[in-house]
Amino acid sequence: MKILNLLIFVFLNFACCAKDYQKPSTTEQKIDWIEKIENYFNKELDSVKSDFKQTDSRGEVSTGKIFLKRKKGLMKLYYDDPNPNVAIVRDYKLTHFNRDLKEKTVVSVYSSPLAFFLEKKIDLKKNVKVTALNEFPNSVAITLKKQGDEDEGAIALVFAKKPFQLKGWVISENNNYGRQTQLALENAQFNAAFSDKEFDSFS
Repeated sequence: MKILNLLIFVFLNFACCAKDYQKPSTTEQKIDWIEKIENYFNKELDSVKSDFKQTDSRGEVSTGKIFLKRKKGLMKLYYDDPNPNVAIVRDYKLTHFNRDLKEKTVVSVYSSPLAFFLEKKIDLKKNVKVTALNEFPNSVAITLKKQGDEDEGAIALVFAKKPFQLKGWVISENNNYGRQTQLALENAQFNAAFSDKEFDSFS
């Protein structure tokens, strides 16, 4: 968890571009962040179309585009060359496709730490366990684990405060491996209109 917290701190600096860290105001201290995050996902966030920058535990960087229609249970991550991978979530299935090898692997979406994104109603007190909530002057990070599977990794979601928006996440894999993957949204368009056909194609 110390490694995960360190990654979150580095990510917050990278994603939120905070230069001066000051104590949050009294008003900010009174905010129920769990309730605010639930309301954001359930009432405000419909779709996301964004570039992303992903960094793994070895420091290797990949870029690409992400498409998300949360309440429809649709997600797509398309990686730029030379990374040949595409990941699409549809009909509760997570499909990995390698553009070079033309190979496809399909698993249950619930095997991914991102599965909770696609729940029709997100309840952070029911299906997941909140293991950490870190507040900074310009951002908030919440770390979640699936109830009953605390050894199967965690995801830390990072939000900008003003305006309150998702900035990215840090995924910590199974404790036996100890790998982490950081993804930062860039040039994000929230609640942008685009066709569901985007999730039918691996191109």
